Amino acid sequence: MSHRFLDAFPREIRDQIYTYILTSSSSPSNAVTLSPWTFEVTRSLSLLRTCKQIQRECKEIIWRHNGLYLRCPTEIFTRFSSLMEVDGLRLRRIRHMEIVLELLDKDDLEWILSGLKALVQLTHVGSGSLESITLLAIHERPRGVNEFLEEMHLMCSGDWVDGRLFAAMPDNDIETTLVFKSSWPHFSNWGKQRWLREMLLNRSDTTALLKEIHTIFGGELLIDGSLLFKDGAQVAKTSKLNPRDGEIKIVPNRVPLTARSW
Repeated sequence: MSHRFLDAFPREIRDQIYTYILTSSSSPSNAVTLSPWTFEVTRSLSLLRTCKQIQRECKEIIWRHNGLYLRCPTEIFTRFSSLMEVDGLRLRRIRHMEIVLELLDKDDLEWILSGLKALVQLTHVGSGSLESITLLAIHERPRGVNEFLEEMHLMCSGDWVDGRLFAAMPDNDIETTLVFKSSWPHFSNWGKQRWLREMLLNRSDTTALLKEIHTIFGGELLIDGSLLFKDGAQVAKTSKLNPRDGEIKIVPNRVPLTARSW
């Protein structure tokens, strides 16, 4: 049935149908806000289980109506570029960078990659000291005091970047480590937000995207501690990346600035 629907209607008409189904009757602006969270909202989201293409197209509608952007051009590139200009001296001392994302699926990885391109020069000998970049997705809710404080800091002090809350965590005792956290808008309480995250998860293979990240930074790329790429070659057959609770570690190839051909 989904194939007949996709063949029968062009994308513009499909988008109108998705918007009609996903818009709550209580929404004053006919926008897909998913708020207030009601049984009607939950039922409408079952549309995302139809097939991969409809799930992807519906996700784009939801993101567009909530100001989230998935692909270039993105504000995150501008944000990182501005950091390089405003706080370049401090950034050049950073050896380790950690970025927490809502998911490590294809959509969020494409988004953060667009920003990471602005930081490549920090891996060049003579321009920076960056030795590793770690991308994390944390599936569980905050459990410790520090985790709750970080969540509160993100909610109170974070800026909206491409529709996501984004903030550098308060300075810690390790001056050579910089931690960023990002979050989708909180459409509902934690339990329903977790369910929504599962519904919107892009299950497309990320190997090609991981290879692109590796091509940009060189060196090594590890998935949950296991080596996937090294010096341009794929070492493992599959990435086995858990997009809900995984870790990607980029260990750049630190070479002199003039040695980069791109």
